[in-house]
Amino acid sequence: MTASRKLLRRIKLRHVLLILVLLSSGVPLLLSSALLIPKAKEVLEDAERDYLTRRAVALSREIDTYLATQRRQLAQLGAGLLLAPGSADIGARLHEPWVAGYLENFVVGSADLRALYVLDLQGEGPRRGPGQLPAGAEVAMDAVFEQARATRAPAYRLINLGPHEVPNLALAVPAATGAPPAGGTDRATAGASGAAAGGQARLVAVALLDFKPLQTVSQGEARRSVGVFLLDRGGRILWTDSDPEMAQALMGSELVKLFVKRPMSLIRQYELASPRGRQEVLAQVSAIHETSWGVVVQRPLSSAYAVIDQMVLRTVLATLPLMALSACFAFLAARWVGRPIQRLTATTHEIAAGSFGGRVEMKGLSFELADLAEDFNRMSGHLQGYVQQLREAAQANRDLFIGSLRAFAAAIDAKDPYTRGHSERVAAVSRVIARHLLLSEEMQHQVWIGALLHDVGKIGVEDTILRKETELTAAEYQQMKLHTVVGAEILQPIEQLREMIPAVRWHHEAWNGRGYPDGLRGEQIPLFARIVAVADTFDAITTNRPYQTAANLQFAVETITRLTGSRFDAKVVTAFLRAVQAGELRPSAPREGRGALPEIEARAARR
Repeated sequence: MTASRKLLRRIKLRHVLLILVLLSSGVPLLLSSALLIPKAKEVLEDAERDYLTRRAVALSREIDTYLATQRRQLAQLGAGLLLAPGSADIGARLHEPWVAGYLENFVVGSADLRALYVLDLQGEGPRRGPGQLPAGAEVAMDAVFEQARATRAPAYRLINLGPHEVPNLALAVPAATGAPPAGGTDRATAGASGAAAGGQARLVAVALLDFKPLQTVSQGEARRSVGVFLLDRGGRILWTDSDPEMAQALMGSELVKLFVKRPMSLIRQYELASPRGRQEVLAQVSAIHETSWGVVVQRPLSSAYAVIDQMVLRTVLATLPLMALSACFAFLAARWVGRPIQRLTATTHEIAAGSFGGRVEMKGLSFELADLAEDFNRMSGHLQGYVQQLREAAQANRDLFIGSLRAFAAAIDAKDPYTRGHSERVAAVSRVIARHLLLSEEMQHQVWIGALLHDVGKIGVEDTILRKETELTAAEYQQMKLHTVVGAEILQPIEQLREMIPAVRWHHEAWNGRGYPDGLRGEQIPLFARIVAVADTFDAITTNRPYQTAANLQFAVETITRLTGSRFDAKVVTAFLRAVQAGELRPSAPREGRGALPEIEARAARR
């Protein structure tokens, strides 16, 4: 029977009804979801793209405005210092008394300012700020000073202070005189921008600022699972509030490569590999014109799809009560229809398992099921009678078979008056040993039959040899040893007795390989033969023979124990000793005297 047919046979009628009702209510939900979810996903993707575009542009403008404002303030500071009356030597002017107050007012009026240097071209001048600057701040301020002095243009450098910390910005603006104002620019600003227009820079204003725009960005976007990155012109990340995996994936994306080639607004979708698995990410980059930097805003698409998941969940929750009600109706209907069939099926299984005579209860049955149950009960009654007759006949055959075996064994034992009853006793002892070896009931029975027939081959041995009271000659001994082979050949044609042949042929084999007829050793000897060998020896020691007097139980135990490892299997001997300790084995005709062990071994062939 195939696996599919087995599965179909295990499905019950009530299960089919229940599945049909559930499908009738669940299919509309699945169809609506299949139609609506892709459309909703498309709409949300477009909305997400629009949001990222607007957000990236807004952030770039906010940062651009902030940088321009700070640059203009420093330019005005430098212009004011240059245009004020005083010494023509810039170094001397920066140390005039009024400059300290002027700078102090500037520092107090700027909330983001952490340190301020106003330096001449040799790097000398007043410095305002805390005694201890953040790590790397001094180096960054010196670097932007050198860059502004060399390029005669504003210089910017971001100082990343680590996760969850507001970054600092080092900004240097050169100031010059002699340049005309640009269109619409005030005089002070024009003086400060003169270096860029061809004027000679005379001083540089350097400021260390708390870069507050990035702090507000980080706090605002974290709630939306949005990652923000600040890139320099070469595509390197200056600052981010995202995981290192997100930053690494962004660095290798096409978005950054395109931005490096041409700083402009771009939006791209790429795949991110992280310890949490692979996920699709949507990213937008927007250029900051003040510094040629770029702002990247990105968000996993899974966050956008959370709305779809919520919609599906709400739809399912709204449908569940209806499905539960349908399931209840289906269960009641299946129970009403399926219970009689279930009773009939259960009774059929009992009969198939061997419990004949089962009856289907007629109570509650109607329609054709009542007629079916009545016919089934009548059939079950007839079947029970037939089976009982077969059982009685089988038991009679079994008793006849066992009785025939016993009669056959008794006939063999009768050839030698000194071994009368030997086969029955060996069979009984063998069954006890097999039970203590924890063999199954069926194997114990097989051991019993094998032991009962173990000497069947003696039917081919001359009576004069069997009844001889003196020691056998070598030729007579060889003929006696053939009884194991003859017995096996007698049982070979009988199909029902083939499993007992090992006990008949090899019960005189020895554990050390010195037995007969085949010289088997150790585990080569079948278990049944090893059991019968111990039982046969036990009976031979504890019964009277022409060549020995029956010994007591203690001597039999000592003798068999002494022969363990040479003639007998230690495992079988251990089971034998357990049976003796349990009081289940006793000599059939115990004597006070002790037999002679050499005589027992010398006459072993007679058993």
